[in-house]
Amino acid sequence: MHTRSSHTPSSGGSAGGLGHVLAGLLLLAFGASALPTTAGAQSGFPGAPSEPGLNLRVYPLDTWTPRAGLGIGAGVVAHHLGRRHAQGLLSVAPARHEQVATAAWASANPARAQQYVLADARVLHTNRDWFYGLGPSAADDARQSIERSALTVRVRAGRRFLGRRLAVEPRVALALHRVDRVPRPEASALDARSQAHLQQLARTQVGPLRPTHTGLRIGMALRFDTRAAPSSTTERGMRLTAQWMRSFGLGASLVRYDRLSVAATGTLPLRGTHRLDGRLALDRTVARGRAAVPYYLRPTLGGGDVPGWARLRFVDSDRLVGSLLYRFPIAQLMGLVQVEGHAGVHAASVYDDVGSDATVALSFDESVGPADGSVPLRPAASVGLHVGLSSRQSPSLDLALGASPEGVTAVRVRLTRALQAFRPPHHRLRSWW
Repeated sequence: MHTRSSHTPSSGGSAGGLGHVLAGLLLLAFGASALPTTAGAQSGFPGAPSEPGLNLRVYPLDTWTPRAGLGIGAGVVAHHLGRRHAQGLLSVAPARHEQVATAAWASANPARAQQYVLADARVLHTNRDWFYGLGPSAADDARQSIERSALTVRVRAGRRFLGRRLAVEPRVALALHRVDRVPRPEASALDARSQAHLQQLARTQVGPLRPTHTGLRIGMALRFDTRAAPSSTTERGMRLTAQWMRSFGLGASLVRYDRLSVAATGTLPLRGTHRLDGRLALDRTVARGRAAVPYYLRPTLGGGDVPGWARLRFVDSDRLVGSLLYRFPIAQLMGLVQVEGHAGVHAASVYDDVGSDATVALSFDESVGPADGSVPLRPAASVGLHVGLSSRQSPSLDLALGASPEGVTAVRVRLTRALQAFRPPHHRLRSWW
């Protein structure tokens, strides 16, 4: 993994950093009370009542996943909590192999308000955190089930500029992670690099990486949308996003790193409601401490990003993803439900260092390893359906069947809801920031 030299921070420096970040969390959270309350519904959430109240939300797709197992998901939403148009949420999603609880509060709808504050927390425990190994050559039959627990508290504050085209969102977070159980690395089918990584997480105290990690995160997110109506999915235009984050290890943790993520998505309308959607995304991680960044904090490549790969299939320091989808109408049911199809091609890979390892070459081999110091892209193809209400973009259901050099994988099923604008995801194990 690419690193930069860094001295070990003293315990006094860590304590001071903790105080500063916690102070920042409090300032951002209580700063919401100073935000002006916008009249009308432009800052409100879709479907919210005009008066304060509670309602129950059920999460049907959180009842079962191949990794989490059978479970159930439900939450309670509080409308106009603390101020006009604000929303609060408490939710739980217990499953056989994973238990998740979230809490969130939004001063206004972040998709519509001129300015907003979001505060959320997420706690999870899983005994099935799938790990195939580090790097693009990780074997499909090397999968390990790791038991892990995590708690993350995060505060974001956003404001829009340039006629609402530009959104600026500073962020601060506190994260606690603990690896509870690791399979015997020497008895697995993992390669030597991945075995050494797990040995440091198995309470063997091999090297500077430890089974527990507490980190403070500060960062900034930028979003720029060229479309006249940012909520539209059919209008010509591009959406550019950039996120930067620095994580400081606290206490005994020697993990310290920077993360930069940039992405561009675009829509090109064709005849009628036919269109092309494109996406290009890059994630880069640079370790700055004595310890390597643990696998659960690195970018992953799986079916959620590219239909055709298994969940959490690949992981490493950097990630590159490119996709092109053709979307076309299929039917409109009773004027209420819109059904459209999509077919796409994808190319992606993970890298120890994308700057030195990446190449535009494609490899259709099931097993991919570095050739001449470079890592080829891995292709995939997908077909699917998108089902949603004709009157608005959310909620909607997306189904996709993908194929890759490893074969045809399971169907990807995703449900989008208005609450996803500020609710921490339930059954998403990694890269939550």
